Amino acid sequence: MEFSTFGSIMGAVIFVILIFVAAYYVTKLIGKGYMGMGAAAKEMTVIDKLALGHDRFLLIVRISEKTLLLGVTPQHIETLAELDGQQFSGLTAAQGNADFFTLFKDRLQKRSDHD
Repeated sequence: MEFSTFGSIMGAVIFVILIFVAAYYVTKLIGKGYMGMGAAAKEMTVIDKLALGHDRFLLIVRISEKTLLLGVTPQHIETLAELDGQQFSGLTAAQGNADFFTLFKDRLQKRSDHD
């Protein structure tokens, strides 16, 4: 009688382990599907990113022929300015932040001069 109880417990444990293994592989499969949708951006490139605080960023993004300065928060994305794309013709996301800071400072100064 003890052997059948032990067998039932082992069967239940093996069943639970199989459920966890199946759930793991199903979530990986679903995750790959969602990641694949966003990974195919051919006309959009993030050139540079500056963190302003927790979940708040300034991004320089090239979309086709336009270069944009975007303000990004968890609730909102706003186009702050359209930038001169020639200034970023050779820049990639891997390059330093000095160009970004200089550009941002110049852009703020131009905005304050217009106001």
